[in-house]
Amino acid sequence: MLRLENVDSHYRKIHALKGVSLRVRERSICCLIGANGAGKSTTLMAISGIQPISSGRIEFKGDAIDRLAPEEIVRRGVVQVPEGRRIFPDLTVKENLVLGAYLRKDKRKIVESMENAFALFPILKERREQMGGTLSGGEQQMLAIARALMGTPRLLLLDEPSLGLAPIVVEQIMGIIRRIKDEGLTILLVEQNAQAALELGDYGYVLETGKIVLEDKAQALLENPRVKEAYLG
Repeated sequence: MLRLENVDSHYRKIHALKGVSLRVRERSICCLIGANGAGKSTTLMAISGIQPISSGRIEFKGDAIDRLAPEEIVRRGVVQVPEGRRIFPDLTVKENLVLGAYLRKDKRKIVESMENAFALFPILKERREQMGGTLSGGEQQMLAIARALMGTPRLLLLDEPSLGLAPIVVEQIMGIIRRIKDEGLTILLVEQNAQAALELGDYGYVLETGKIVLEDKAQALLENPRVKEAYLG
């Protein structure tokens, strides 16, 4: 579904991505793990059209998207949940969700999607008139994911969904991600929590200082001595 071929990207003189190649297969969870500063978020920003690439190619469903505007990439079905959630704190839960559907026109379908979001995240239904900024960290992460799903993505990009959350909440979020995948959505999951990501994923890549240094089935990476030493404690 998604393919990156020899992608380079720079922040001024900083060479952030160095020949990154990866593939995300349809109806799978692909994990991208690595230390802080490895280039994981930059990879997602490049896919979303927010961070320009210097060379290489990014394809979605066989078409190049690396020169498209972010809005057009979203329109094609690639939706990102950014690191740190970045919900709108001064808007209600319901208003945040409506903004996730800003490119859609069918009001009946939007209402249907909101009901689906509330079925997936019952706590958000309870809090639908509450300001986003008053939610707990875990609830805000749920809202960020639900807002992305309002855009009816074909590929969901998740950037550090476990960041700053208590272990019990991380387990809950990962369970929701698994359920979304089981319903047919394709996911590219970026995580510093390598254990949680690889236990959830189908395939994984290890990124170090802007380069892919290892790739394999997720279960094989969990058992890889190099991954265990560097990322699994």
